[in-house]
Amino acid sequence: MSFTIPLSLLQQEFYHALTEDDVPDEAENMKPKDLTVELFRLSDASGNLTFKVEKIGSVSTSDLDSKDVFIVDTKKAVFFWIGLETSVAERKNTMTYAHKYLQKTDHQLLSVTCLSEGKHDRQIRMVLSA
Repeated sequence: MSFTIPLSLLQQEFYHALTEDDVPDEAENMKPKDLTVELFRLSDASGNLTFKVEKIGSVSTSDLDSKDVFIVDTKKAVFFWIGLETSVAERKNTMTYAHKYLQKTDHQLLSVTCLSEGKHDRQIRMVLSA
């Protein structure tokens, strides 16, 4: 037994299935509740890698130190700033620490951008001035 379904009926069903009327907006659930900019420092100056909050609120380029890696969370995007004098351990572990940090936030799916001191100075100034 065989039967034919009109193409117009198939298209109608297909396009009807594409509507987002009944789909919850998951992006709304991923928006941060707090929009305060945070600056974190990754440093091995003590002999061990430490990751800590350096500053909350207004952040400027004067808060950055060439000897360490900094992670700026604007709540719209995350930026790694890698100083010229950072150690190999700091550079190698930046993504690991940033990933662990983001996993614990309410905005885990933000874009992440790496900025190197001396190469991306204009970009970090733009990020911090916004």
